[in-house]
Amino acid sequence: MVVTGGATRIGRNISLALARSGFSVAVHYFSSENEAKEVVSEIQSSGGKATHVKCNLSDSKSVSEIISKAEESLGPVVGLVNNASKFSHDDISNISTESWSDHMEVNALSPILLIGELARRLPDGKMACIVNILDQKIAQPNPDHLSYTASRYAMSGVTDALARGLAPSIRVNAVAPGHTLPSPEQTEVGFARAQSEAPLGFGPSPDDIAEAVVFLMRSRSITGQTIFVDAGERFLARERDVYFETEGV
Repeated sequence: MVVTGGATRIGRNISLALARSGFSVAVHYFSSENEAKEVVSEIQSSGGKATHVKCNLSDSKSVSEIISKAEESLGPVVGLVNNASKFSHDDISNISTESWSDHMEVNALSPILLIGELARRLPDGKMACIVNILDQKIAQPNPDHLSYTASRYAMSGVTDALARGLAPSIRVNAVAPGHTLPSPEQTEVGFARAQSEAPLGFGPSPDDIAEAVVFLMRSRSITGQTIFVDAGERFLARERDVYFETEGV
């Protein structure tokens, strides 16, 4: 089981939850080496099997190495969580070729290549499962973070297409989180407001996202589905990104 961006934030919770459920986990990272080692150590100390794998997802030519390196330590890779993503602000007034390309390479192209490598290396007779982490924005988009949002739409389409194309040996599903953790520039007050405004009166936690991933990994009859874990945030139909609406920017 490979979890991209599996060392920090939501990825960390996903890695630990999968390990608790009995999966061997390859924790992918790029710059968070210490955190990756800590997650691996925590899994191993609990009796699980884990390894860490470094790769820059901005270099799509090297991403296939993630699967081969994980395989060396854990055996055939039969699960992949495409969790890592680039998230930088742009909109129609300042979108650039560089911003578009950077988001698409990390958030769409590299995940697609990883899926392809897993499919090529999957042993005959083995079943595998992919879970793509998306964003509730795909249900109610706004014009902020335009390149990022487009990359999430790309992976939503890929989820549907590959659920058809890779059956019956590989299931492909997605989880679309709501506002789960504060962004670096967000205040505690703004984050609390953002979560409290969700229809359920609270926002999802990283463990909520991880539980949905584990559910999909275990659900042998589910493919081509997207689970929104957003406490109903998508129903708010925000006109701007949640940061701008809750921080008074």
